[in-house]
Amino acid sequence: MQELKEPGIWKSNSMPPALIILWKLGVKAKPPHYNSFLTNALSTGLWFAAAWGVLMWLVQWRSMGLPVSGAIASALVAGVFFGLAMAAYYKSSARKHQLANWVDLPTE
Repeated sequence: MQELKEPGIWKSNSMPPALIILWKLGVKAKPPHYNSFLTNALSTGLWFAAAWGVLMWLVQWRSMGLPVSGAIASALVAGVFFGLAMAAYYKSSARKHQLANWVDLPTE
């Protein structure tokens, strides 16, 4: 976490809520800056698709009469775009701040 703190990466970016929840559940997950592009795209995209899809279903789509299949498709498309955008952000941020590879970091 020190390597992420030194260049001024915000704590909310290096430790998003989903990561904190995983840590509290005992999962040894890496901060997103150290994940691969694909891992970040899938993890952020799936979380977003699920949360956004449920929220939109409850708030708008159900009352519009949108079929469940249409809601799922819309949520997945939104999740793909969000996941790709977040993965690109984390990859760009890791390059910009010249972060080391996870395996090269010293262990405590």
